[in-house]
Amino acid sequence: MTIKHLCICAMFYFLTSAFSWADEGLVKPESKPVIKDLLEQIRKDARNDFPHAAKLLSELEPEKMDAEERATWVRLSREAAVRNGERDVLVKLKRQQDPFSLLHLSRILLANAYINEANFPLAHAELSKVGDLKRINTRDQRRYWALKARLAQLESKPKEERLAITHIVHELAHWPSSNCQSCHNDPKNPNTLPLLEVQNTWYGKRFVELMQKQGDAGVVRRQAEQKLANSPEDKDARIFLGFALMAQGKQQEADQSWREIPWIALPDRSGTPPRMMFAWP
Repeated sequence: MTIKHLCICAMFYFLTSAFSWADEGLVKPESKPVIKDLLEQIRKDARNDFPHAAKLLSELEPEKMDAEERATWVRLSREAAVRNGERDVLVKLKRQQDPFSLLHLSRILLANAYINEANFPLAHAELSKVGDLKRINTRDQRRYWALKARLAQLESKPKEERLAITHIVHELAHWPSSNCQSCHNDPKNPNTLPLLEVQNTWYGKRFVELMQKQGDAGVVRRQAEQKLANSPEDKDARIFLGFALMAQGKQQEADQSWREIPWIALPDRSGTPPRMMFAWP
């Protein structure tokens, strides 16, 4: 048998084995793509056969999954248990963590509703129930800080607003990460980073206004320049430098600084716009 025939046989064995694992509800721990694909297939099939979905999920081993797979498994298992009326399963899953838990999201959305109704004390109360932000997904973390910033602005608390806005600005440097691109990239061009609008966002404008009012744009600029002197590739520092230059009325210099980051939107830069991007709240 030639090397070519051996390769073909090996590929055939791999493919048939993958399908047999899926059919039996079993997953080899070292095969990450199989787990992810199996969970997606269970999610689709659960629309028509909840008991079968619950059986497949119960046969999986979440301790051998990565964080993203485990969160998906928890979410699907809870949904299946509710639909099948399985109280014991729900109680057993109670301690499992899901970064996209509806509980966290509901509190954030309810806080937003209270702000719209000018009920600021209840908005604060709901946000205080969110708890440890490290336990929730980055999207809802950003929503949390956006609400904190808006509340502080409405209540004339510039120091608290500045703190919340700073958290949002720090997140911008993570734009190329999978946490951001899983929602905002173009599925037809997954390897192309969409351009991120920075300076014309509501939080960017508020950051500039707060620096001007608080008179510390020079301090922010010097701190950013020092970080860049030590680490020229520090995109977080470069973004802060751009905003500090804007606050000092140096728009051209700000654009020049941001030009060093290829995925920041500029007036003369062409690229793909992000999907699912909108002002919130």
